Parts: sequence; C-alpha cells; structure tokens
Amino acid sequence: MTWFLPLVLAAASPAVTGQPEPPAKAETKPDAPAKPVAEAQAVAGLRHALIFCGHPGDADHVKSFTATVKTLGNGMTKMLGIPAERQHIVFGADPPKDLPSATGPATRESVIAAIDEVKKVLRPEDGLWVVCLGHCHFDGRQAWWNLPGPDITATEFGKLFADVTCREQVFVMTMSLSGYFVRPLARVNRVVIAATEADAETNETTFPSIFAQFLVADLTLDDHDVDKDGKLTLFDLYVVVAKEIAQNYASAEQVASEHPQLDDDGDGVGHELQNAFLPKELGGTASDKKKPRVTHRDGLLSARIVLSPKP
Repeated sequence: MTWFLPLVLAAASPAVTGQPEPPAKAETKPDAPAKPVAEAQAVAGLRHALIFCGHPGDADHVKSFTATVKTLGNGMTKMLGIPAERQHIVFGADPPKDLPSATGPATRESVIAAIDEVKKVLRPEDGLWVVCLGHCHFDGRQAWWNLPGPDITATEFGKLFADVTCREQVFVMTMSLSGYFVRPLARVNRVVIAATEADAETNETTFPSIFAQFLVADLTLDDHDVDKDGKLTLFDLYVVVAKEIAQNYASAEQVASEHPQLDDDGDGVGHELQNAFLPKELGGTASDKKKPRVTHRDGLLSARIVLSPKP
C-alpha cells in the first residue's frame, strides 16, 4: 500500500505530473435579489395608530366627534405617514356611515381586540400613536373612560399597553379628567399627553378638535418651531395646541377649564410645559429677552420625535 498514495496524488495534482496548472476560474456569485420595498422600509420602522372614540353622547356630539376623527385620520397620514390601512379606528355606540373605516361599538372588548391586533404586527423599530376621545367621569377613587356598556378605568387602560416596547410611543388622551391617565400609562421612552390636569377638570375639552386641526395644518419652522431647534417635533405640536387653547379661553373671557400637560420622562407626573412659552397675559412666563427652550426633564423625548411622514 505504500505505492498507492503517490499515484493518487499524481492523478489529483497537475503540479506533480509537470503539466501547467490551468488558470483559476473566477468565482461567480448570483446577484443578490433586490430587497422588497416593505423590507427596506422596515429598517426605519413604520408608524401605527389607534384612534378610539368612546361613547360620544347625543347626536350633536356624534357629528362633532366624527368630524374630529376624520381630521385626525387625515392628519396621521399627512403629518406622520400613517396610511389608512395602519389606522385602527373604533368609534362610539354605532359608527356613522360617513366614517366607513371605523369599527364599533367601542366596547371594552372591541378596544382590547384592536390593541391586541396592533400588538401582533408591532415590531421593536416601529412607532405607535394612540389617541383617545370621548368623555370620562371620576367616582372619588378613580377615573373612568365612558364606553358603550361597561366603562374602563385609567388603571385598566394603562395595563393594556404595559408590554408595548416599540421604539416610538405616543399617547394623546383628549378627554375630560384625562390627567388621571398619565400615571397608569407612563413608561420610560413613552410620551403621554393629557388634555387636563388630574383634578376636577370635568368639562368637555376643546383639545381633540384643536389637536386634529393642527395635525392637518401646514406647520412651518418660522411660525411653529416654538423651541427654535430647527425642526418641527411633537413637542412643538403640543405647545402650539396648548397655546391655542389658552388663547381661545382668554379671547372668550372665560376661565380655562382644561390645562394640557405632558409627561415623557416616565415618572408619571405631567407638567404644563407650555407655560414657558406663554406670555404673561395668558398665565405664562415667556419673555422676549430669553430664547424659549425646554427647561424640564419632561419635553426632552417629545422634542426628538420629528413630525414627518417618515418615523
């Protein structure tokens, strides 16, 4: 067997036989398939929206809430890049015919089902915007969001989102008594905006319609970049809405019954950050001599969320 190995080597290796080695053949690799558009977009993430309108009340309120929800949907698309197919709308006791994209009634079960549906498709790199409308009441111990059928407490609502961990999380609670929802919803890396303080602000709010109108407006850096950081952000939108509300009450010579607040440092305590940008006649501390800026831990996260069709 000692002579068999050289024979095998000679047959296998041209160099052993003295024959010239053929030139190496260039290695070819198949062209990589182009990434689908959806996969390319996934790198930056996609935004999703939940728009919940609880029990609206009488026919006039059904009409006004319907108009506001329509405007919100348009604004979500225009300002945030959330198309209708990624907007989940649950409305009232009986969704109106001119709001075909809405499902309902907005019972506890349908609200929970919509949240679960979004959770199934939500990825770590995505964004989630939740806007709640309607009415609330306070029983002396906790706040309740009024729904067709059994209502839901602020604590229960917060627990429904406790396991959401996506990159961008924005909650806009526009109802009366919505300040009571701040603490249950608060998390690190989450923005929670409420139309009122956690106090006896039980009157119907103007926040949802004003928020919706600014969401579809053509905001400009010159007029709406309130902190002068060179970009339009969620913080700017919040302050612009809060300033408009304060101005409306002052113009009507009424005592304001809603004081919006924002929490985005995760401690569950909201602050009226707009006061630093309101003039003294509107109860603020703004001065022409000082550049307006974020002076609190709250506001830092929302000032990094750019209002753009791209998340």
